[in-house]
Amino acid sequence: MKEKFYKLPIFWIFVGALLVRVLGVRWGLPNEIRNYSLHPDEQVNLLYARQIIPTQLHFTPGAYNYGTLYLSLLRILSDIVLTYAGGMDQAGNIAPAAMGQIHLAGRLVNCLFGAGLASLTFAIGSRTIGKTGAWISAGIVGIAPALLVHSRFQTVDMLATLLAVAAVYAAVRMIEPEAAVTKWAVWGGVFAGLSAGTKYVGLVAVGAVVVAAFIVKQPKTILFAIFASVVAFVISTPGCILDREAFMRDFLFELNHSKEGHGVVFMATPPAFLYHIGNLSSGASILTVLLGFAGLVWAVVKKQPWAMIVGAFFLVYYVAVSGGQIKFMRYILPLIPVLALGVGYIVERIKESGKEKAGIALGLLVIGGIDRGGLVQAGSLTVQMMLPDPRDIAGKYLIDKGNVTVGLVDDPWFWSPTVNPDADVTRMIGPRRLIELWTSWVKPKVLRYLPEDPRERYEWDVRLLTEMKPDYVSFTSFEYVPFMRMAQVQNKTDLESLYASRYTEFMTELTKDYDKVLDNDPFHAPMVEDMEYVRPHVLVWKRKTTSASP
Repeated sequence: MKEKFYKLPIFWIFVGALLVRVLGVRWGLPNEIRNYSLHPDEQVNLLYARQIIPTQLHFTPGAYNYGTLYLSLLRILSDIVLTYAGGMDQAGNIAPAAMGQIHLAGRLVNCLFGAGLASLTFAIGSRTIGKTGAWISAGIVGIAPALLVHSRFQTVDMLATLLAVAAVYAAVRMIEPEAAVTKWAVWGGVFAGLSAGTKYVGLVAVGAVVVAAFIVKQPKTILFAIFASVVAFVISTPGCILDREAFMRDFLFELNHSKEGHGVVFMATPPAFLYHIGNLSSGASILTVLLGFAGLVWAVVKKQPWAMIVGAFFLVYYVAVSGGQIKFMRYILPLIPVLALGVGYIVERIKESGKEKAGIALGLLVIGGIDRGGLVQAGSLTVQMMLPDPRDIAGKYLIDKGNVTVGLVDDPWFWSPTVNPDADVTRMIGPRRLIELWTSWVKPKVLRYLPEDPRERYEWDVRLLTEMKPDYVSFTSFEYVPFMRMAQVQNKTDLESLYASRYTEFMTELTKDYDKVLDNDPFHAPMVEDMEYVRPHVLVWKRKTTSASP
């Protein structure tokens, strides 16, 4: 007789992981002073998702920076929200409040995916390393700061991560005694293909199936897995065939974009293969990285077949995301469960040596964040996601000043204080429309130095201070951290030297003529940008002497 589901550990792991995720899920949604989400990708994802029309079997949004599986799901969610909650105006546009409800629905679904990832980690661990180690592994995944935060975003990453790890789970099932090897190889291929249909890099998860096939000495099953992955990818992203020209355009753009970098965001940072070690350390914890890697190596040395599978996945995936210049935290999310399994393996081995309490204590210390990761960091970020965002606080402060001028060092976007309800509008509307938009704002009036040819504008133009002389100046860590970093490094490229000199000149002039009047975090420690979303450093400066607005 099967045990009732509510008595299964995997169920309570899911429930616990889900509860901690929903706590901060309303972060940055449209509110009374802001029409758009503070997450820069949520508007874009929704706009593309609305181009998909499932009832007409139209699954080609015309843009393929990602696969379309998550976008198709988001379209269905948006239709449900709009049907039951309303929110479309007469022109067919989605009102801000309704957009916020759609974002919320998408985030809640991602919370389910994130909780499912913790349960899936337990399922892998219980079949390979033992129940105690599996509990610890699931706990690490359930509370890992990066997985927690990204579960609260309406983005593709949690679904892609869940499906990639599901492919690893299928590969592990292939090596079990009397396993239906071909069946699990096909499932592994399906999950890898669906992961790629969400985010292209997920296709490398089929490598786990390849390793498993060789372990069980059934290499022919690799062909079934590859075929299944291709079919799953085509079904989830039919535009690769039906809209081939647009698909190849955007797919190649993503490849080149990764090699070229992401503007100034990652300039003067270490190579990706080193940078991602830091991402893993802050995304889970330092101890998770150290013990997880040690546990995997230990298991491989002991010739544990499961470790060869998950270790191969880790290696191939790490290489795949380390070949470019873009180094977001979201790129390494599928690797955290692998490291968690390594920690669980060590805990289980300590238990088997007769020191069960010591092993469990070690695991709980890792989960709890004795190294200021884990639960400590997750709790801090969750609290910040539940409080008013510092950009909104700074925006309200400036709006309350009335008829004043506010200088910004870059065009308004998610990185700016909320000085206008449209401050976070997507840049997809084009630079000309953006300039027309923010130059029309009043109370406060936004200033940014615009040369005769606006295309020649640049960040940290000191003429904003010397010629336009705004009453206030505001900027955030999104804007200053890359330039400050370039100013601090010793061996600069010519471009980095130019950017650093502009920033230094601007800050020298600013500190001479302005006083800092608002600083939400004087001891701010910057994180990678897609974690900084939820806890930016926001500064407001006031001109020391009264000057007439231009």
